[in-house]
Amino acid sequence: MQDLYIKKIGVIGGSRGLGSWLVKFFAENGYTVLFSSADEDSQVADNRSLSEWADVIFVAVPIGAMCAVLGEIYPHAHGKTIVEVCSVKKFIIDYYKKLQAQHPEVQADFLSVHPMFSPMLRHLKGQVILFNYLNGSNVWETELRQLFTAHQARCFDMDYLHHDEVMGVVQGLNHFNVFASAKTLNTLGNQLGIIRDVASPPYRIFLIFFSRYVLQDAGLYADIQMYNEFIPKVLDIFRREVDALYQLIVQKDRQGFLDYVQTARGYFEENREDIGISNHLIEQLGAYLNKLKNNPQS
Repeated sequence: MQDLYIKKIGVIGGSRGLGSWLVKFFAENGYTVLFSSADEDSQVADNRSLSEWADVIFVAVPIGAMCAVLGEIYPHAHGKTIVEVCSVKKFIIDYYKKLQAQHPEVQADFLSVHPMFSPMLRHLKGQVILFNYLNGSNVWETELRQLFTAHQARCFDMDYLHHDEVMGVVQGLNHFNVFASAKTLNTLGNQLGIIRDVASPPYRIFLIFFSRYVLQDAGLYADIQMYNEFIPKVLDIFRREVDALYQLIVQKDRQGFLDYVQTARGYFEENREDIGISNHLIEQLGAYLNKLKNNPQS
């Protein structure tokens, strides 16, 4: 990227997870990058030193540490831009506004962004990045957005309150469903290998994502569930729907079951093309599994 407006980027929490992805990404795109971390890999003495050095400070720490870190660096961020990349927004932005009131002498730009992808991914093509809140100059926001789109990411604007409501479903409901289903399999005690081998292709895809979530850091998912204040409402509806469907099955109410499914069809009709997408995924999965079976080292 030519004619960079920002020269020096600091990443707090840059030794692992999304923080390490940001360090690598910005370094590969011509920026000078340093990071701090709570372990021995930290490149600077502390977060304050990093904040004083950098033009832009990315905060990529666990959700539960976000407010403490913001409170630590904000008094030293005059003339800087702070970018937080948390999965939950309202409690952070509420706290940021308190910091503004407590430190009127500090004039710092603040940007809230949510990268909707795993740091395990190797490229941004087709990935979604949400821009949720901006206070101050939009110069760095513009540069960041241009950089992401140059790598074929899809950037969307979504107000931070709306963000948390939507994430109540996208993350809250999804994660809850995955972990409850995975725990059900574990409690039943059937051999996962057998279930995996005889599963229909769609259920095999479900199992792949059960493994993806369960084998990652449970702390992240716990914090998303517990810091997003909109999630309990979503899960309460889900719990009632589970009970309603359970009762239909126990009572062998076949017509009730058909009616139950039918009422959801209108909602999903606009996504009818997803059937074609699912066919493509299933075909690709089958080809990959055959390749893996014939060449385990690939």
